[in-house]
Amino acid sequence: PPLRPFNVEELLPPMEVPPPMVSGSEPEFVDEEWLSKRVEDILSLYRTSDTMAFRLPPTAFVRCSRGGKTRALKEIAKRLKSIVHASVIFVSFSESSNIKSWEQVDPLGALCRRIAFAACRKRNATYDSDFAKADVKPEQIIEWLGRDPRILLVDEMNNCNSLLEKSIPSIDLAEFLKDNFLSKEDQYLVFSSHIVSTVGQLSSYMDSGSSRPIAIHELPLIRNVTNAAKIFRWPELNAGKALFYGLVPALIHIARLEELRKRQQISFHKVEEAIDVCVKDGLVTDKSVRYLLANFVDGEKRKVMKPLHQFMNTAEEEKLRWIPFYMTKVLDNLEFSAPSLDESLRVALRKIVELFNELSTAEESSGKAWESLFLLVVIIRVVSGKFDEVILPLNNLSMDYSISFNQFIDTDQKVLEDIVDVDEIVGCFTEPDRYPHVAIYQPKNAAFPLFDLIIAVYDKTGKRSLYAYQLKEGREIPKLNTSQLETNFDACVLVRGQPSQGETRSKEQWIIPSKSEITTFFGESGKHWTPEEWNKLMIGQTFEKGEEP
Repeated sequence: PPLRPFNVEELLPPMEVPPPMVSGSEPEFVDEEWLSKRVEDILSLYRTSDTMAFRLPPTAFVRCSRGGKTRALKEIAKRLKSIVHASVIFVSFSESSNIKSWEQVDPLGALCRRIAFAACRKRNATYDSDFAKADVKPEQIIEWLGRDPRILLVDEMNNCNSLLEKSIPSIDLAEFLKDNFLSKEDQYLVFSSHIVSTVGQLSSYMDSGSSRPIAIHELPLIRNVTNAAKIFRWPELNAGKALFYGLVPALIHIARLEELRKRQQISFHKVEEAIDVCVKDGLVTDKSVRYLLANFVDGEKRKVMKPLHQFMNTAEEEKLRWIPFYMTKVLDNLEFSAPSLDESLRVALRKIVELFNELSTAEESSGKAWESLFLLVVIIRVVSGKFDEVILPLNNLSMDYSISFNQFIDTDQKVLEDIVDVDEIVGCFTEPDRYPHVAIYQPKNAAFPLFDLIIAVYDKTGKRSLYAYQLKEGREIPKLNTSQLETNFDACVLVRGQPSQGETRSKEQWIIPSKSEITTFFGESGKHWTPEEWNKLMIGQTFEKGEEP
């Protein structure tokens, strides 16, 4: 579109740029300790010179979509303005100044318009009416900045699509940021992003042939549900609900607003858009969906389709951690948007979503929640082929197996829910329609005495192996007398919510995995949802200090 001429006289002097407004009606998303530490870190780097020997790292805050990045950056900008004699400029590529599609070809021009808007003299100016079509040139901003000390905070840098690949526009933006906010002492750059990849790409564009580090910080997560229930005025908030929202304060706040206002506060348009991109680019295949599920266990970001990174949390070592609130929508959309997926894989996706939802509604210290979580992890591991040596020792199974859940049962007019005898239920198992195959059975009767889960594994010749599991939230070791059973099980595994610290052992004919084995089995995401972790959420500090990826 045609752009209007711009004059720097429209702007306040750099040192007089006001800090961003922070809503006083919302609860805290970060605590004082975290905020003070992050501001201290930023000021330390702000006072450090960029040299060939020491490449000054900008600071990046990474968190999922709608995860509270904007609020945190505003809090930091406000605090910085109150304690440092410098121009503190906050700009955003989101909210009311969301980057327009036509601006993507010139991200540097888009940034300059937003800097001008932040410094506008005119009261009650709006971005759309006053600056969206202003022709603000980089040299005008450089002239306006002069030699004043300055800190620039850029919200949602990931919305600049040009950063996805190296190009002249992306290099121009990176070099402008480096030359004007990193190259001298008393200059600094802070930004936020949904995804870590934006961070690395921006760094590589700044310094061709050399590596500039980035100081990456996670925003804090909820660590005490009792206190969080008071902060967010949500008496019914429990560990299950908090975990469903990834322990992300901003998402918990939005969820509470949805409950109070009886209407959806978060649009899942971004999820739908991301899935559409994945489908159109040919990224959605049986293999890629299995890789996505494998990420639940190992956290490897390379296994996840890039458009989906924004719906996950970034943890230590750039691991991606699932947020069930988003991932249920992702898996739902994958199933319906990709009809070419294998039918057994589609069934598994539906079951995983169902189990996540059960976790979100589970009561505290609920055996049902423990069963749902274990079954969820079993299904994910079976579908993705992520077996282990103790709990799910199926490594000799060839990868072309099919999967079923509570299928291939001949109950002879007797429904599955009525069966309470182990031998009777195993006697009802019928042969699958093809080999190799993994059949997962969850006895429905609450009075079923021995096992919460039975897995029948058929190799390519049709030979069957049986694995049985009982789940206990505490330390109890129930008696098991397999000599009274007609069925021969290859392994009977007792999975306890409060396991021993020692090695995996056998007792009372059970295989009893150790704490480390259970932690490994539940994986990068699931290890945070065990009964032991639920209990920690009831007694920990309100916010964690924030992890450094």
